[in-house]
Amino acid sequence: MKHALQIFAAGIALGWATLAAQPIPKSYRDLKFPPLGEIKAPEPVRFELANGMVVYLVEDRELPLIGATALVRTGARWEPPGKAGLASITGTVMRTGGSTSRSGDQLDEELDRLAAVVETSIGLEFGRATMLVLKEDVDRGLEILADLLRNPAFPQDKIELAKIAQRDAIARRNDDPSGVAFREFARILYSKDSPYGRQPEYETIDSITRDDLVRFHREFFQPENVIMGVWGDFRSSDMRARIERIFGAWPRGGRPKPAPPTVESRVAGEIYLINKEDVNQSWVLVGGLAGRRDDPDYFALTVANSVLSWRLLNNVRTAAGLAYATGSVWEAGWDRPGIFRAFGNTKLETTARILEAIRAEIAKLRQIEVEPSEFTRARDSILKGFAFEFDSTQEIVERMVSYEYYGYPRDYLQRFRAGIEKVTPADVLRAARSRLDLEKLTVLVLGREKGFERPLSAFGKVVAWDITIPQPKPAELAAATPETTARGKRILAAVREALGGAKLDQVKDYVLRASVTMSTPQGEFSLSSESTVNVEGKLLEKVTTPMGEIVQGFDGQTAWMKTPQGVRDAPSQMKTELEAALFRNTVLLLRNLERPDYTVQWAGTEEFQGKKLEVVAVSDASRKLQVKLYVDPETNLLVKKTYVGGLMGAPGELEEVYSDWREAEGLKLPFVTTLYQGGQKRGEQKVTEVRINAGVEAAAYTKP
Repeated sequence: MKHALQIFAAGIALGWATLAAQPIPKSYRDLKFPPLGEIKAPEPVRFELANGMVVYLVEDRELPLIGATALVRTGARWEPPGKAGLASITGTVMRTGGSTSRSGDQLDEELDRLAAVVETSIGLEFGRATMLVLKEDVDRGLEILADLLRNPAFPQDKIELAKIAQRDAIARRNDDPSGVAFREFARILYSKDSPYGRQPEYETIDSITRDDLVRFHREFFQPENVIMGVWGDFRSSDMRARIERIFGAWPRGGRPKPAPPTVESRVAGEIYLINKEDVNQSWVLVGGLAGRRDDPDYFALTVANSVLSWRLLNNVRTAAGLAYATGSVWEAGWDRPGIFRAFGNTKLETTARILEAIRAEIAKLRQIEVEPSEFTRARDSILKGFAFEFDSTQEIVERMVSYEYYGYPRDYLQRFRAGIEKVTPADVLRAARSRLDLEKLTVLVLGREKGFERPLSAFGKVVAWDITIPQPKPAELAAATPETTARGKRILAAVREALGGAKLDQVKDYVLRASVTMSTPQGEFSLSSESTVNVEGKLLEKVTTPMGEIVQGFDGQTAWMKTPQGVRDAPSQMKTELEAALFRNTVLLLRNLERPDYTVQWAGTEEFQGKKLEVVAVSDASRKLQVKLYVDPETNLLVKKTYVGGLMGAPGELEEVYSDWREAEGLKLPFVTTLYQGGQKRGEQKVTEVRINAGVEAAAYTKP
C-alpha cells in the first residue's frame, strides 16, 4: 500500500508540473504525457534452509501485521488416475481437520482468539498455505502453519464434509453457461483425459479414502518442494532466525520434484457444439493452445491479443451490436502451454453472425499491419497497467515466490515490460500469421441449437460435445444365481399379493395428492404435490409452492417443466431422474418383474427398527439403474427402499421408509413416506387422496 501511494503521489505531481508548463489544449486528444517512469520494487531477502526450503523476506512496517504465503510443488495435475478431486480434498482437510496436535475445531477457536488467519488449499498446479497474524503473534502463526504442512490429521468426518462439498459442486457445475463454455473449451483443447482436462466426478470422489490423502500428502509435502514468502513488520535477521527455528527441523523428504505433465501438440480446427436446451443465449469461443511465457513470440502475441480484444469490443459489441460481452485472452502458461480464446456472448438468433465476426477480426489481424495509433493504444494499455503489479507488498512477495516456483528470473516482470516496449507492428503481424491460423483454431459454441439462425454445419463438420454429469454407480452386487433370482422373485410375488395381487394388473394410471414437508439447512418448509403415473411409462408431477406452481412432465420420450416463468424442455439430467423414478415406482416395478432387461435377486437380510428384513435388488443394467427393496417377512409389506438419486443437489444414496399402510380402491398403499439421505431426514410425504384409473388423458403428459 505504501509503495502504491508513493507511485500515485509522484504521478500526480509530475502530471500537474507538466500541465502547468504547457498551454491548455483544446481537446483531450491533444494532451501530451512524458514516458512512463521507472518503478522500483523493494529488494527481497532470499535464503534457503538446510532442508531445501526457499524463503523470501520483505520488510513493510506500514501496519503491525505479518503475512506469509507458501507454494508447494503439488497439484491436481499429479493426481493418480481415477482420483480426480483428491488434491482439492487434501488441501481442504489439511486445514479443516487440523493436525495431530490440535483438531480443526480447536484451531478455529485459537485463530479466532488471535484474530489470525491460516488457510491451506491445492489447485491445479500448486498447493498454497497462507498466514496473516498480528506482529506479536507471529511465532504462534508460523508454528501453526508449519504444523499443518507437516502433520495434518485427516479425520474421517472432515473428509466426508469435503467430499459432500465436492459432490455439490459437481451437481451445480453446469448451471452457469459461461462457466461451462470456458471450462469445456479447455477440456477440448487439452483433451478431457489429460491432467489438464479431467475433472472430478461422483465416482472419483466416492473412491477417495483417507489413505489416499495420507499418500498424496506424503508424496509432495516435503521442504524441498516449499517456497515461502513473508512480508510485514519485522527485521529480516529476526524473521530468518524464527523461520530457521520453526521450519528447520522439518527433515528432507528425498523424493524427486515432480515434472509438469506434458501436453501433446494437437492440430485443431474442429467445431464443437454444446446443445444446452435451457438457455436463451449463446457463447462462442474461437482459439487454441497459446504456448508458454518463455516463448520468443509471447510479447508480440500479448500485444496482438490487446489489439484483437479492442477490435472485438469496438466492432463486434459496440458497432455491430452482436455481443453482450466479448474479448480475447492470450493466457500463456508458465510451465505448460496455455490457452488463447476469442469469445462472445450473443442472442441465439445471431450465433452464426458473431462466429463470423470473431473469425473475421482474427483474419484481419493476420492480413495487414496494425495502424500506428491503434498499435500504440493497445501496447500502452498493457504498459500502463504495469504499476498495479506493485500495489501491495504482498503482491510483490507472492510474485517473487511464483517466479521461483516456475523457474523464472526474479526480474521477470521488468523483462516483460522491456519485451512489450520492443514489440513493433511488424512483430504483431508476423506473430499473428504464425500462430492464429483460422484453419487450426478450434471453435466451441454453447447454446440451444434450435434457436440458431443458421446451422453450424455451414462452417464445417460439427462435433457434439456431451456435458452430461455421470451419475454415481450403485453398490456392486454379487452375481445373480438361479437360486438368488428365484428367492428374490418369490419374495416380490408375496409383496405383490399383499399390495393387491391381480388388481395391480388392472391399474392403467393413478393420482396421488399429498402434503409434503422438506427439511433443509435453512429449516423446514411445506408444500403440496400431485403425482400422476401412467403404467405405460408417463409421469406428471405438480408441486405448489409459495412462489407458484411447478410442473414436471414426461411423456415417455420428452421431459419438460412449467414454472411461473414459462414452459421449456427439461435438462437432460432431469429426464434421467424422471426415468429412474418410474423404474423404481412400486406399482410399475411389481408389474414389470419379468422384463428381460431386469435382474431380480435376493441380496440377504438386514436388521431395521428391530426387525430382520429380506432384501431384494432389482437392476436394469442397460440404464445402470438399481433399487433395493426391504420386505417384512411377516406382513410381506415394503418397509423401505434404497437407491442412488438426486435430492436438492448432489445425488447420493436415498432411503424411503414406508408406514401407515391403508386400503385404497382395492390396493394397499403407504400413506406416509419418510425420506432420508446420509442418515438425515430430508422430507416426509403424507397422502391425502388416491384415485386409481383416473382416466388422465395422454395429452396431459405432453409438453404444452
